[in-house]
Amino acid sequence: MITRYEATQMQAGPPDPDPARTPSRTVPRFARRPLERRVFLGALALYGGWTAAVAAGLTDTIDRFFGSPQLQPRSIPGQLAEAFAALTHPVLILLAMLAAAARSYQQRQRRLALALLVAALGIPAWELQRLLLPRARPASLFADSLSAAGSAYPSGHVVAATLLVWVSVTLANAQRKSRRSQWKRRLIGILLLSFAAVDQWAMRTQWSSDLIGGALLGVTAASAALWISGVNLITRARRLRRLTPDLGTRAAVIYNPTKILDLDLFHRRVHFALVRGGWRPPIWMETTSDDAGPGMAQDALQKGVDLVLVAGGDGTVRAVCAELAGTGVPVGLIPAGTGNLLCRNLDIPFDEDQALGVVLRGVPTAIDMIRWSVDGHQQLFTVMAGVGIDAEIMRTTNADLKKIIKAGAYVVAAVQQLAMAPFHARVVIDGELRHDGETVMTLVGNVGRIQGGIDLLPTASPTDGMLDVLIASGHGIRDMARLASGLRRGVDTPTLSHLRGQRVEVVLDRPLAYQLDGDIAGTATSFVAEVLPGALIVMTP
Repeated sequence: MITRYEATQMQAGPPDPDPARTPSRTVPRFARRPLERRVFLGALALYGGWTAAVAAGLTDTIDRFFGSPQLQPRSIPGQLAEAFAALTHPVLILLAMLAAAARSYQQRQRRLALALLVAALGIPAWELQRLLLPRARPASLFADSLSAAGSAYPSGHVVAATLLVWVSVTLANAQRKSRRSQWKRRLIGILLLSFAAVDQWAMRTQWSSDLIGGALLGVTAASAALWISGVNLITRARRLRRLTPDLGTRAAVIYNPTKILDLDLFHRRVHFALVRGGWRPPIWMETTSDDAGPGMAQDALQKGVDLVLVAGGDGTVRAVCAELAGTGVPVGLIPAGTGNLLCRNLDIPFDEDQALGVVLRGVPTAIDMIRWSVDGHQQLFTVMAGVGIDAEIMRTTNADLKKIIKAGAYVVAAVQQLAMAPFHARVVIDGELRHDGETVMTLVGNVGRIQGGIDLLPTASPTDGMLDVLIASGHGIRDMARLASGLRRGVDTPTLSHLRGQRVEVVLDRPLAYQLDGDIAGTATSFVAEVLPGALIVMTP
């Protein structure tokens, strides 16, 4: 059987990884821009100066000049003011920011999640400031209100409102909302901040200088979040540049909808990144239960695309990469599944924005693939395949549990395999018999790193034209514990061997399930694995 890779090799020769012939736009790696740092230091200086002025009593004249009216607690305006103060309480805003950070992390917007967490520290900073600078509140009829508890400086409600405005606008920007939607959020945010300040002023629970101090602390926390996380300033224009008619770059996006939390958001973000990077709007291709990606990849090739983006689990990545092997069309990886083993081993970021940056501005790298032959049927894979414990873990992992605890589901399945009975394997590498005996795992890999930071194949490299083989033996809990220790340390032991070669032939004493890149693909009593050097071009950092 001739694979697509071999057929293409006969016609076109080996793929050319020359960056000049790929749609890469290589630029220096992300470096923190000095503008965010200057904004943060400026805001911090203003806040520090204002706090010193408040402590020295230099703002008392301002507080007396901007005296506030005295609302009656039982009046309609008074009750509305107190209700608004309760809704904008700093603790509620803190919980909302933490929830937004958790959701952003789930959506693989890790820099955004970090920015939200750093900004949320503005609320604890407010509490710390109140302890360091106790200040009495103005005499108020709302003194028993929850909003009037504790020291006056700075205004916690204004700190929270400032951060809430920042969160709203930053999320709109990160979600690639329209400019109209972003300006709408800015306007609503300014009104909310103004209402929060006026509300506290009208209730006479804060001095005017407290309100100013709260706004400055909020700006300081927000600018610190932008600087530390690397998220662009929210005031920076994010316009899509106009495309010239002769721009011929076209990309296809093949994605598994079951692996993406928010499809609308994913579409907006990928479209924005591509078009802003100078590409035409992409061709969207969704995998199905009947087609994990090969059909979409073939369709993309027929449409003459210059780049294929893949978003899904390891199975989707394997299916698409197998079709693109030998074509010279680069693959861009967007982590979306639980494992994402190829991304881990190629150091592709798990943050969606950073991964898109690698796709569009990375280095086209030719990596090896492995051809797996069972009973005359051939398949290609990029990560690792094998029989034994690893395949049984994949076979017995509970899909529903995997949705809840992610990689932890594999640990649960692994514990269930501690008493697995050994099988006999005869392993021949490059024509030489290297093993003939009992084993609990025979693994062939193109890369070595898996979840949890474990490097099963320490010498494996996807660009060296070699296969790495792991043969493990043992029986019972004690042997399995020793085996696990050896696997974690990546060293050979009496029950663990690391071997290398270009062609591996394995004969088993009974039919066993085998896995390809984490998916159970069938059963075999024998198999052959061969390396295909430089078969696939992948965009890497």
